[in-house]
Amino acid sequence: MKYNGQHFILVVVLLLLFTNNSKAQSVEDSLRRVLAQKNLPVAKRTDAMNRLAQVLFFNKGWNQGIQMYRQSLALSAPLKDGQYRAHTYGMMAMSYYIMSDSVASKKYLDSAFYYVKRTQSNRMKGFVYYCKGWIEARTHQETAAIKAFLQALNIYEKEPDKLLRQETIYAELAGVYLHWYDMVNVEKYTRLSLKAFNKLGQLDKLINANQVRGAYFINLYRNDSTQRKALDSALHYMCRSLHIAQANRSKLITPSDIPFSAIGISNIFLAYFPRTKQYQDSIDYYNKIALEEGDRTQQFAVQSGVYMAMGNMAFESKDYDKAIAYINKALVISAKDLLADKFNTSESYLGLAVAYEGKGDIAKALDNYKEHLKLYKELFNTEKMNSAKRLEMQYEIAKREKILLEIRYLAELKDKDLIKSRLETQQKVQQLLVAQYTASLNDKALLQSKYENGLKDQALTSARYKTVQREQELKNLQQTAEYNNKLKKIYALTTLACFVVAILLFYAYRQRSRTLAQKQKLHRLELVKVKQEHRISMLSAMLDGQEQERTRLARDLHDGLGGLLSGVKIGLSGLTPLITVPAQQTIVANTLNHLDSAVDELRRIAKSMMPEVLLLYGLGEATKEYCAGLNKAGLPVNCQVYNYKNDMAHSRQVTLYRIMQELVNNAVKHAKARQILAQLQQRDNQLFLTVEDDGCGFDQTIMNDLKGAGHSNIQARVAMLNGKMNVETTKGTGTTFIIECSAKVENT
Repeated sequence: MKYNGQHFILVVVLLLLFTNNSKAQSVEDSLRRVLAQKNLPVAKRTDAMNRLAQVLFFNKGWNQGIQMYRQSLALSAPLKDGQYRAHTYGMMAMSYYIMSDSVASKKYLDSAFYYVKRTQSNRMKGFVYYCKGWIEARTHQETAAIKAFLQALNIYEKEPDKLLRQETIYAELAGVYLHWYDMVNVEKYTRLSLKAFNKLGQLDKLINANQVRGAYFINLYRNDSTQRKALDSALHYMCRSLHIAQANRSKLITPSDIPFSAIGISNIFLAYFPRTKQYQDSIDYYNKIALEEGDRTQQFAVQSGVYMAMGNMAFESKDYDKAIAYINKALVISAKDLLADKFNTSESYLGLAVAYEGKGDIAKALDNYKEHLKLYKELFNTEKMNSAKRLEMQYEIAKREKILLEIRYLAELKDKDLIKSRLETQQKVQQLLVAQYTASLNDKALLQSKYENGLKDQALTSARYKTVQREQELKNLQQTAEYNNKLKKIYALTTLACFVVAILLFYAYRQRSRTLAQKQKLHRLELVKVKQEHRISMLSAMLDGQEQERTRLARDLHDGLGGLLSGVKIGLSGLTPLITVPAQQTIVANTLNHLDSAVDELRRIAKSMMPEVLLLYGLGEATKEYCAGLNKAGLPVNCQVYNYKNDMAHSRQVTLYRIMQELVNNAVKHAKARQILAQLQQRDNQLFLTVEDDGCGFDQTIMNDLKGAGHSNIQARVAMLNGKMNVETTKGTGTTFIIECSAKVENT
């Protein structure tokens, strides 16, 4: 049994391109420090959360990563720009593909395309198309993947940092074309990828680019073994990738680059160098690195590949028991890999079959041959709908398989019948592939012929139709000319007279209509202006009266009832030394405590009706004190004040303070929220008051039908400020009120 090193190198390189590994712990700590910043903008916070989700997904477990993605989605929900949610949905689509949930992967990819339509960011549009191509490349939709990648490249051309975006796509395209054995395009994109990574200096991607470039030269040498320089170049690039990875282990984002590079080098020596002691030592050395690093980074494909190589070497030494043990280890490790390649598993069963065959255990050999053929058939059924180019590639692979089987046939004449059966099976598969390829070419030629005939028929029909149409048009023109000549003289004077009269009537009508329209417009504007002025004056008078009454009541309660209660307390305190009976002393003490509570409650009510902080220090400090009081009472209210200059008229400050009070109270009473945010922000002459909660929300369609005094007062006060109120809510997602008004009223 001869080890097929060329094929394994191709599979390893594809796994390199199709695997995204865990990030270092230092990256996670750095991202958590960024997220700990209190004033971090929402856009930057969502980006940091997405990167942390990726780290958690590959380091701490899939569930932790998905949970962080969902938190990012919730945080970016209020943002109007769709690029942030599109970014999160794209990364979730790729994550769910890794979790083998293709339904969820497609759903989140559709969501990414939905939100990317709501942004002008070319960077994010290119990223979503990249996600689409990434998934299609891994689901064997290579043609669609190439189309998506090229769309992403075209979009990135408009970006100033296009090279930073395009280099990853170059590597993906190289992997797809390598799968197709399209060496011209593989050379092009591996060269562009390596050039970009050398220029950008990104360590992990530079390692990957050297690996892919090495794979290109390996396949170049396979096609023409006289090109010895190609083999030397392949070994050079693979060794360079390993040396860079080992020298920068602590800086690597993807430490699995080390085992992938090691197994690539080992298989070059195994497949293309003589089995001398010097080269055997090199194979053992790099296999040891690949096994140790593969176990450390949980790269099952690498470990499985090493054990398969060791099994093949044991088979060549006719140590069948050791070969069987190594290949069984490869199968056990492959079973742990959710994305294990069926071709490698099929080759493992074939190796076991040949090893048992060499050992003389025909029954087990046949069992493993059956497993090999079963997987081979599944692979064939999966690939049979691919393009003619893919069929041609499979045909070439089948030809090489036939040559290998013929070599085995000559070397193992003792088991002639069994090998002949295997050869006939492979020949049938080859013949079937040839027949399918021929049929596809015939179908293509037939469709081309039908298409050309259809074009000819269509052209003939079109020519006939145009001829008939021209004849009919000529006939109609002649009839029309005769008829026009008859009526020409009769209608000439009549038409001229009517035209002049019509012009005069139209001019008079137009002048009258303009005058009436202008008068009506002026009248409507005057009515609207009068109504608005009346409404505003009524609102102003009503609210001023309310505030004056609040101020009077607060002063009367504090000065009148407060003083009275304080006097009662002083009087009772004077009786305390005169009372000697314990029971009476207890009653007096309880009464004094109740009086203290009543005085405190009285002060709280007076302070709520007209806070002294609002009068002395302005709206910003009053808002903070009000939220702090609710927090002390155990209510989850958070307050944020940014750039408030306290240059607003006192009456407008009071009005805005009442709006904030009413909105926060509504959230506390009705929203069932875990968190409530009250935010006051000033930009130049504009003030923004935001009250947001994560409670139960409500249906906006019924908001205008609400009859509560609270909602009416809010609307009235906003109108009095000449401001705007925006409400964003749906059931189950919380509520956000945004009030916008001017800090200073400009005279008009």
